[in-house]
Amino acid sequence: MKVGRWIQYLRDHLGGLKKVLAGYLVVLLVFDVLLPRHHGHLLTDRLYLFWAAFGMVGCFALIKVSKGFAHLLLSKKEDYYD
Repeated sequence: MKVGRWIQYLRDHLGGLKKVLAGYLVVLLVFDVLLPRHHGHLLTDRLYLFWAAFGMVGCFALIKVSKGFAHLLLSKKEDYYD
């Protein structure tokens, strides 16, 4: 089962994975600042790093809301099955 070994390898080397992903994020942010912008239709199209920040905040919000719903709907009291 190659997928299982690959996932275990990533879990064992989590620090390196975080560094690689953080580096990738920094490269994308640098490209966002350095690449020329065309005529934007909205104010947010002209702001640097807006869509990166918007995506990150949206991702964190989606995770928090999903965890909240999961806790609310799936969690049971400790003596539920007794």
